[in-house]
Amino acid sequence: MRPNRPAARTAVALIAALGLTTLAACGSSSSGSNGTATTSVSASAALKGVTATGAVDLKTAPKVTLGATPISSKVVEHKVLTPGTGKAATKADTVRLRAQIYNGTSGKLIDDGYAAGRQEEGYRLGRTDIVAGFTEGLVGATKGGRIAFTIPPDKGFGSAGNEQLGVKGTDTIVVVADIADVHTPLTQVDGAQTPAPAGLPTVEFKNGPTKEPTVTVPKSAAPTTIQQATLVQGTGATVQKGQTISAQYHGVLWKDGSVFDSSWQRGAAADFPIGVGGVIPGWDKTLVGKKVGSRVLLVIPPADGYGKAGSPPKISGTDTLVFVVDILDAY
Repeated sequence: MRPNRPAARTAVALIAALGLTTLAACGSSSSGSNGTATTSVSASAALKGVTATGAVDLKTAPKVTLGATPISSKVVEHKVLTPGTGKAATKADTVRLRAQIYNGTSGKLIDDGYAAGRQEEGYRLGRTDIVAGFTEGLVGATKGGRIAFTIPPDKGFGSAGNEQLGVKGTDTIVVVADIADVHTPLTQVDGAQTPAPAGLPTVEFKNGPTKEPTVTVPKSAAPTTIQQATLVQGTGATVQKGQTISAQYHGVLWKDGSVFDSSWQRGAAADFPIGVGGVIPGWDKTLVGKKVGSRVLLVIPPADGYGKAGSPPKISGTDTLVFVVDILDAY
């Protein structure tokens, strides 16, 4: 019963498909202690002919030459085209980038992150719902750098390929990415917690900030409009419309305090687009403008939750929702 809106997830381009498609059958690589995938190679044979010219300014598309095609690889191979600076990305980090993505068999450009209207894309590399080869390829990236990497079929779209994008089950994908930023998201929210305002549910973290809170709902009638309170004021970046947030959250029903969903109980933060209709309206209306590192209490009436239809079997069309949300990242 996550706060996603039904049918909100559509892949209109390869970069979106990579970010929104779960391919659990594709297998995952093992990682070393620093997050570097052990199946990747640094001296790439497949990418030896790949070059890209132009400044890494995140505004102007590079001129990419793939060299001889077809390009084929059985592991994720890397090539540094322009060195960056600062820390190298690990699986614990978030990377922001612009990328051009090619079918290695045909050499055809199948997605262009520099196209008109496109913005920088952000990816938390620890997510499990991103194609394995894409996150693995970004491990080692540095801010200001330009890299190329391959995604073999079994770490991309698998044997089925992706007909919409013209990728067959035997095609290797080639990514050329300009890196805007590498940073490490929070793993928990810290700081003194302010009590919830009178009339709103109380929130206690009896087992620390990495475990779900205890939420106690008042016996009074539920509010008819959205109520919100910042319990811990974060000091990180401001959440912007159109970004993806990484958050821990805990949701209960006002009517009886029963839990209907909790990322804390699942043991992993969740990632959602914010401010663009990808989640319930109550989240879009409240979380844009908050600071990373904040803990927010939300009370959301049905109209700003799942509407008259509810979200069976736990949420009816008349249920008011209570959320505690820890904002760990925005990208």
